[in-house]
Amino acid sequence: MEILKRGFQLLVSIHSKLIHKYYQHIYRKRKLKTFLMGVGSLYLLRRLSQLAMALTPSIRRRNLIGRYGEESWAVITGGSDGIGKEFCIQLAKQKFNIALISRNAKKMDQICLELQNYGVQTKYIVADFNNGYTEDFYNQIYKQLEYLDISILVNNVGTGEAGQFEQQKMEDSFMMLRVNALSTLMMTRILINKLQNRNKKSAVITISSGLAYLPSPFVSVYSGTKAFTNYFTQSLALTSKNIDFLSVTPLGVSTAMINYKKGVNTIETKELVLNVINDLRQGKTHSFGCYKHKRIINHLLWRNQNYRNKIKIQMGIGLRNTHLSKIRQDEQQK
Repeated sequence: MEILKRGFQLLVSIHSKLIHKYYQHIYRKRKLKTFLMGVGSLYLLRRLSQLAMALTPSIRRRNLIGRYGEESWAVITGGSDGIGKEFCIQLAKQKFNIALISRNAKKMDQICLELQNYGVQTKYIVADFNNGYTEDFYNQIYKQLEYLDISILVNNVGTGEAGQFEQQKMEDSFMMLRVNALSTLMMTRILINKLQNRNKKSAVITISSGLAYLPSPFVSVYSGTKAFTNYFTQSLALTSKNIDFLSVTPLGVSTAMINYKKGVNTIETKELVLNVINDLRQGKTHSFGCYKHKRIINHLLWRNQNYRNKIKIQMGIGLRNTHLSKIRQDEQQK
């Protein structure tokens, strides 16, 4: 902390000198030096604001369990693998009780045993969201949750298929709509009144995708479902008073969906989840999951349409090839 304070004081001193030089060069009409001084001043202002946040942890980081309530529950859909499992672990470390919803009872039972080592209560509900196209399906889930003090809902469950749209099976398209989009809408709907009426604050975290902003060929249905969940969550955030809504739009995350692919721009599930939780602490309504994904998406959105389209086609081809590679591996293992 002492080092941060000294760094802050040093930057303030440098910034003051830059401002002084800036006005000197304006007076002397030295355009290039004036411009460079202005850029340097703005850069230092940014660093100063970052250091100021580091020096005020009470503002930068909310105490999650204090904000959302001790002994409260976090509900995570698709919590038996990947991102969902990591949310279970990290929220259990924060002392939230955990309720998982997924298809695989054996996996969830094992995860619950692991989570109990953090001194929290656990519960799991067996449900296949691909069958979630009736009101009764979600009513059955709610009946198993209604007695819990739920403070956090993580809409994480998702699936993806890749290929030429006209060649995809219609059932695969229905599956992505039900699992990716309808599950987010309906889980939020059945729990929103419960979350809204708590004495403490509540939170809804939706795991969308960077493809919500960069819709790509060969994953057109997947891109569409993620665009829906992203804008659905952000729209609810605009007028919500008691619920903190956070939409998450990362690019590559090393999960089963991309065959655990590694790469320069691919991040691990733990990094993603820790960054998302930190963004929730800061009161954000949107998270890119990590800085590098934010930089890539913003850069592409800033570029012209032709360039952006070329990159989106490349992304779609890459995802299609990864999907086909995963299918071949699965067939070889059978």
